[in-house]
Amino acid sequence: MLQVEEVTAEVPALVNPQHKSIFESGPEGQPPNILNSLKRDHDVFKTLYQEYNTTKSKSDRERIAKEIMKGVDIHDKIEELVFYPALRDCGMEMGNNYVKQSLLDHENVRSSVYELNILLQDEGVESQMFNNFFNKMMTDFIAHAELEEHEVFKFCQKIFDDKKLAELGKELDEMRKMGGVEKKLMKGREEVEEMEEAKEAGGTEVMEEVVE
Repeated sequence: MLQVEEVTAEVPALVNPQHKSIFESGPEGQPPNILNSLKRDHDVFKTLYQEYNTTKSKSDRERIAKEIMKGVDIHDKIEELVFYPALRDCGMEMGNNYVKQSLLDHENVRSSVYELNILLQDEGVESQMFNNFFNKMMTDFIAHAELEEHEVFKFCQKIFDDKKLAELGKELDEMRKMGGVEKKLMKGREEVEEMEEAKEAGGTEVMEEVVE
């Protein structure tokens, strides 16, 4: 079985099987800094995964697995709507590189969630196939989260001031409350594709002028 390092004591105390939401912001009274908010999500998923691996109850394991799969999917989609556009718009190549790699990671996790939902229905939470696939998905997710925290977040702290990080955090929290994430995400992807096509078309026109 694939293993991950233990979650530290810094994980928020609100995390337990009866917690109301895995998407709460930082401590009350503090601005919803987007980096703190995303880090909190990561910590919650790690804690839930630890609970999944330690509980003996089949019903609890199934509940936790479903909560993780749904939560990770929403977390990734909101990142793509709020966090990554800000990185892409910073005008720095490193920001674009981070976004490209992160989107690939998200596609892998999203594909895994789709397969896991089928396995959960067909094989059940106690099947070896489901457990192997679920552990692999979580290992990949945690590796992605650690890359974000150790590299991407530090990069953001250099290019964005506290005010910008707080604005993004507020936008992220509002997006969670509004719902309709999938529809907004599809619109965002279409806009990105149109931008990329426009860039390619512009590059082609420049090349034609050079040839003439």
